[in-house]
Amino acid sequence: MKLIQKRGEKTKEFELIGNELFIKEKSFLSAKEWSVDIENIAHHKTIETHSKKGVNIIGIAFILIATLSWVGVFIEGNPNGEKDVIIWGGIFMLFLGIIALKAPMNNTLTISTTHGNLIFYLDSPSRSEVEKFASVLIEKSKKSLVEKYARVDFDIPEETFIEQINWLLNNNLIDINFYNEKKNEYKINRLIK
Repeated sequence: MKLIQKRGEKTKEFELIGNELFIKEKSFLSAKEWSVDIENIAHHKTIETHSKKGVNIIGIAFILIATLSWVGVFIEGNPNGEKDVIIWGGIFMLFLGIIALKAPMNNTLTISTTHGNLIFYLDSPSRSEVEKFASVLIEKSKKSLVEKYARVDFDIPEETFIEQINWLLNNNLIDINFYNEKKNEYKINRLIK
């Protein structure tokens, strides 16, 4: 499973291969690669969004100022080129207004790991794809931990096994029914052995 995100000159690539998440970040002047074991991914995500209303108001104000400056020049005329500064100022204001309206917001989805945070751009390629990818990572992490710690192994002392499944239950990785089922399975198989 792979997710590629682009924002400006920066590119992030997340690829899940087996139980390892490989991350590549590339920008104009640097590149960084690392990996995270799926078991080290936390089981909750944080979504941070910012409103674009203020930036849109500023962009519209710049465009309005540019339009008004040009209307004034066309009404009065510019026979001697005296008002060229107003024309160029209007072009500059229009440019700033377009940049303000098109600028991406820094909306992110963050998943904690034991070695830091995984930060995803929430709107690249789309919010639903990013949330789906994050949910798959979290579910795969939970499944991996349950497979590792709820496995019935007779080489493990009963006390250790109970501690492991208690930990899974306390961290909401399993429900009480699964807990009781594994506990009974361990005890029955222990008696049979």
